[in-house]
Amino acid sequence: MTLTDRQVAVLNHVVIDAQSWADSATEKQMLDKVARWSSNYDAAVSAGNYKTRAERDTAAEQEEQAIMDNRPYNVKRADEYPDFRDYLDAIVKGDDAQKQKYIDDCLAVKAKYPKN
Repeated sequence: MTLTDRQVAVLNHVVIDAQSWADSATEKQMLDKVARWSSNYDAAVSAGNYKTRAERDTAAEQEEQAIMDNRPYNVKRADEYPDFRDYLDAIVKGDDAQKQKYIDDCLAVKAKYPKN
């Protein structure tokens, strides 16, 4: 479906890829979506520092990644340590290989996130 520049701009305000979305929609669906979101798009543009949906999503992902990267080492370790029940299971079963794997996995996490 061929879109006007205005339709692309409004659709990019609410979907990641306007043309791909429009290609999978009917003309009525596209026109309804543009009509529904036009005023919201205009307000966002007039507010300044406008970003499309894709740009907003990318910025949010980068912000989330920065938060994750800046967590203290002990929090990062806690998220990645293997489940302690695996170690208990190895002890109960007397499975030295499983116990060693648990220890090795813990040491790998410690190496990945050393104390600062």
